Amino acid sequence: MLANLYWFFFFLIVYWSFCLFWGARTLRKNNSPESYYLANRSISSWVFFFSATAATFAGITIITYPSLIYADGYSFLATAAIVITIPLGSILFFKRQWMLSRKYNLITPGEMYYKYYKSHTLRITILIIALFFAVPFLGIIIGTTGNMVEFISAGELGRDSAMWVLTAVVLFYVVSGGFKPMISIGVLQSWLFFILFISIGFGAFYYLGGLNFFDDLSTANNFISFGSWGTTEGYGGGDLSGFFNVPGVIQWVAGLGKNNPSGGPWTAVMILSFTLSYMGIILSPTFSMWSYSVKSPKSFYYFQIWGSGAIVGVFLFIFAALLGVGANLLGANSSVNLNGFAINQLLPELDFNNISSLVFTFIGSFSLASPILVGLLAICLIAALQSTLAAFLMTSGSMVARDLYRPYIDKEPSWKRELLVARLAMLLICLAALYLATFFETSLILLGGLAIAFGFQLFPVLLGMIWFPWITRTGATLGLITGMFFVILAETFGHKLTGNALPWGRWPLTIYSGLWGLFFNVIVCFLSSAFSSNDIDKDHRQSFHNFMNDHMGIHHSRKKIKSLAYVLFLIWAFFSIGPGLIFGNLIFGSSDQPYDKWVMGIPSLWAYQIIWWAIGVLLIWFMANKLDLSTLPKKPILNGDEFSVPDDVEEKGNYIDKMGGGYGWPLILIGMAVATVILSVYAL
Repeated sequence: MLANLYWFFFFLIVYWSFCLFWGARTLRKNNSPESYYLANRSISSWVFFFSATAATFAGITIITYPSLIYADGYSFLATAAIVITIPLGSILFFKRQWMLSRKYNLITPGEMYYKYYKSHTLRITILIIALFFAVPFLGIIIGTTGNMVEFISAGELGRDSAMWVLTAVVLFYVVSGGFKPMISIGVLQSWLFFILFISIGFGAFYYLGGLNFFDDLSTANNFISFGSWGTTEGYGGGDLSGFFNVPGVIQWVAGLGKNNPSGGPWTAVMILSFTLSYMGIILSPTFSMWSYSVKSPKSFYYFQIWGSGAIVGVFLFIFAALLGVGANLLGANSSVNLNGFAINQLLPELDFNNISSLVFTFIGSFSLASPILVGLLAICLIAALQSTLAAFLMTSGSMVARDLYRPYIDKEPSWKRELLVARLAMLLICLAALYLATFFETSLILLGGLAIAFGFQLFPVLLGMIWFPWITRTGATLGLITGMFFVILAETFGHKLTGNALPWGRWPLTIYSGLWGLFFNVIVCFLSSAFSSNDIDKDHRQSFHNFMNDHMGIHHSRKKIKSLAYVLFLIWAFFSIGPGLIFGNLIFGSSDQPYDKWVMGIPSLWAYQIIWWAIGVLLIWFMANKLDLSTLPKKPILNGDEFSVPDDVEEKGNYIDKMGGGYGWPLILIGMAVATVILSVYAL
């Protein structure tokens, strides 16, 4: 253990040196708002690709996914489709946000929303959402880094003191240099993130002795119950293990804490609502601001397809699954150990109510091979988490200065004063997160459950600004506030506020809180917009859409591709994260059958998920490229910007005209009919 600690400190010093170098290098180079907040809008494609990939996914996947796969199995693994839904959110909105930021010289999302909707209420609400993201997320990530140090030192170094010291370094380079050092260090952090997951995947594969371990898993499944939720009790095609199968399309239960679903909460509808809601992280003000910083929207293309869809997809669908499932045979599952099915006793036994230490203990297991590797992987985990930490810290502090201080306190501050306010805001946000992580760790978890669902409520607001000019200021504002209110009611936080007096529990009807909020959000937003009798800002909003359509409208040779895109998305969503997901339970052989009946040599649901993940990567490539949603504008916005002239796409995509894109709606109707049949068979 002492050798592990020595190597941990060695790699920590090297990592800190790199961070401090970048912070010091940029300390005196921030002579304008654009240079400090957005690195002069000059971030290259490859820098954005690496940094955005780590910042988006590291904080929400490293600890959560292996641990919950261990407890909930392949039904939870289906939510790894966030590697497709998150980039889909950026495909819909990033390029046009980038165009607006260039056109109107916008720095923060609050400025963008105010410029379009002319609503102070909406601007403040956006800032609240940014802070709701920042403080709980920062607190959870900060606490996790402290836990890693406490684990690697075997308790010699305390969690609280460790997280304060580690966070001080992040605070220094973010406060001193702003966006430039944050995203430059993010490149290194992304590489360490990749090393960590690759080591986890290959390490688990090695310790399990290859894919042959599924034979042992199949045998053990005949004698013990895997996971924390038992069997599906008829949902999803039979009385099957909730660990290996999706427990039906939907279950008519009051929600967790009131009436728990059979076989676990991860029904098809839950997976659909969860994965769509996780668009909230990319719709959040933090990543809207990131979209302003790049030289070219082609940067989004690489992040969406290769970073999110392909690389992180491999990490979650393959590597995290190997560790999460394999941990049951590597000593973590007491029932497996008791019945003699464990391959070895590599890991300590983990209670299903305390699974967050799985990744820590697995990193510690590498000490059998090399203390150097343990020290390196511990730093990889800390650095990867800090990539997300830095992203939320920098953008939230910037928004306080630009969306609170400038418009409402000092309308014409000098740049030095504004910079001071931004830095103080980052310091205060960081201290708030540290304070909560130190003294109110349980409260952080409750607040963290709201953050991504709150971000998802920005979907109609962005739809109005980017695509639908008929959505009014009142509709967008009332809808957003309504959505946030119903998110609270569908989460544990709402039950705490009401003294558990609500008649439903968390996630009623196995529907995630983000979708509950969006349902009421859309109703209020659309109705309020439709019945608006005094829409004096209609022409103002339309001018924004005229500008975007003039610079981005899809070429006439690709018009029919739109219908095809809708159909492809609906088919993918239906079978990958929707009702059709339950086909995966049995299509390649029931998990309750002997191993030689498993057609693919792995559990049926896992094979099914991998196939649709690969199709999802092709889907986001199709939408980003063929719909021109992540390509260069066809006309320049400012002098010196890259652009494509209309003739450059004249001959592209004509083959689509021969495919009959107009057949889209009949296919949609057929899909709805199939969904109705499945619901009647498996859910009612």
